[in-house]
Amino acid sequence: MSSSPSGASNRGNSPISRIVTSPDGTAIAYDVHEGASETGVLVIPGFWRERRHRSMLALAALLQEHGFLTAVTDPRGHGDSGGTYGFNRHEHEDTAAVASDLIEQRGLRSIVLLGFSYGGSVAISTAARHELPVRALILISPVADFEMIRPRINPFTIHRHIALGQVMHRPRFAWRARRAPKLRALDDMPNVHAPVCFIHVRNDWLIGHRNSVALYEAANEPKELHIMDILGNYHADRIFSVAADTVEPIFLEFLRRYA
Repeated sequence: MSSSPSGASNRGNSPISRIVTSPDGTAIAYDVHEGASETGVLVIPGFWRERRHRSMLALAALLQEHGFLTAVTDPRGHGDSGGTYGFNRHEHEDTAAVASDLIEQRGLRSIVLLGFSYGGSVAISTAARHELPVRALILISPVADFEMIRPRINPFTIHRHIALGQVMHRPRFAWRARRAPKLRALDDMPNVHAPVCFIHVRNDWLIGHRNSVALYEAANEPKELHIMDILGNYHADRIFSVAADTVEPIFLEFLRRYA
């Protein structure tokens, strides 16, 4: 694995951007938002979400306010990263490459993996399959198995969940994803030996909350499950913008206890 700065500088609140090379040669971009903590938080966005999306920047700012050095990746096929998104085929290797680079560059003792949606699956497989000092995992609306995805699309409310700007920035992904080889987070969950927190909105419109229930049942202790009754059936990082007063205390208290 090799890594190199992307040339961006850290001026004011601007993050430092870096590029790492995944084992298959794919370039993976990530941003570092400064913090003084010895445990860093590595954020893995979900499908169709880039590291510079306003929700990711807001999350990084929140974590910085609480002293955490935070890194946010562009999953392969998204943003400045190369490759094609494979729904947890090679993404765990990309994340391990970023984590190793982050730990080496910043001298961190450990990391927290924070995954949204399919990024939650990637976080699980990363912790299960790589020798990394993972302190804890926080999984927001995670996918347990690709076959469990059953979107509940309401044409009258879909505008609340998918913005036009997002549609115009389509990632590169495997069109035959259902039949393509990929890892099941549900299979990897028993091999994760770190505290884990699951947060999911009941009847999430895209990834049903039974995904978190199944993963929770397969997880080792210590673990906690929060199925939240929030109007709107919101998914992943949208929870932070519509129900911050509910989700942030859970999220931050878990970090306080384990990170």
